[in-house]
Amino acid sequence: MITNQQVAVIGSLNYDLLIKQERLPKKGETFTADELIQGSGGKGANQAAQCAKLGLSTSMIGKVGEDRFGEALTGSLQAFGVNVDYVGKKGTTGMGIVNVLPDGDYHSTLLRGANYLITKEDIDESLEVITNCQYVLLQQEIPLSIIEYIIEKTRGAACKLVLNNAPARDMNETKLAAINILVVNETEAEFMSGCKVDSIESAHEVAQKLVKKVKDTVILTLGALGVVVATKDGSIYTPAKKVVAVDATGAGDSFIGAFVYCLIEGYTLQKATDFATSVSSITVSRVGGSESFPTLNEVKGLTNKPIGI
Repeated sequence: MITNQQVAVIGSLNYDLLIKQERLPKKGETFTADELIQGSGGKGANQAAQCAKLGLSTSMIGKVGEDRFGEALTGSLQAFGVNVDYVGKKGTTGMGIVNVLPDGDYHSTLLRGANYLITKEDIDESLEVITNCQYVLLQQEIPLSIIEYIIEKTRGAACKLVLNNAPARDMNETKLAAINILVVNETEAEFMSGCKVDSIESAHEVAQKLVKKVKDTVILTLGALGVVVATKDGSIYTPAKKVVAVDATGAGDSFIGAFVYCLIEGYTLQKATDFATSVSSITVSRVGGSESFPTLNEVKGLTNKPIGI
C-alpha cells in the first residue's frame, strides 16, 4: 500500500472522443466533422494527470470498465506517474463525447459508466491513502452520496479538500462548509449563488458570497477573461494569458492540478494563480485532453520565467 502520496484524486475516468468540427449541427441536420481525436479524460483523471506531470506524488481512486477503454485510461495515468492501485474495474468505462469548435470552445456529453459504480467500500479500502495526503481533489462526476461520504470520513484528518463542483450540484451546507477550496466556473457559480456572473466585477461579488459557504478559498474561473480567487480577507483577479486557443478541453482540470501543485510548494495565492493560469493557457493552445497538459519542465521553458515562491 502506498500511503505517502501528496495528492489523492477521487473521481471520474472517461475515455474521450473529441470531434473537431466547424459548428454544431442544427436539429435534424447531418453535419460532417473534420477530425476525430481519442484520448484519456474525465475530470478526476485529468486533475490527477496534471498533478503527476508537475511532479506531485498522486493516487487516483475511481472505477473504469472491464474493457479496452479502461485499460487505456489506467495505462495513460501510469505513464504520467499516477498510482492506479485504487482504480477498480467493473461494467463499462465512462465516455466523454466532445465537440470541439474552431475557437477552441467545446460542447461535452458524458456517459456515466463505471464512474457511478464506485462504492463506500471502495473509499474505506483507500481511506489510509486519502487521509494521509496533503490534498484530496473531488469533482461531481461520481455519485453525490460518495462525495458526502468522503467529506464525513475525512473530518479531523490533516488532508485539505478541494471540490470542483462540476457539473454543478446542490450541496448540503454542512458538507460544503468542510471544503477548503471550492472551484467553479461562471455557470456553476451562478447555479450556487443565484447571481449572474457576466463581468469581472460580478465575479468578485459572487466569489466573495460563495467563500462564506466554505472553509478557506473560492476559485472562480472565467475562461478567456481569467480567474478570481476569493478568501475571507478579499479577492484577487488574474487575467488569462493571451494565446491562440485551439481546444479548451480539460483547461479547468489543468488549472486545478497546477494550483494544488503551487500550494504544496508554498506559493502565495497570487503566484499560484499566475502559475496555474500559465499552465492552463498552454493546455488550451494544444489539442486533446490530459495528453495536452504540460510537464513542469515545459512550463518553465514555455513561460520563460523563473518558477518560485
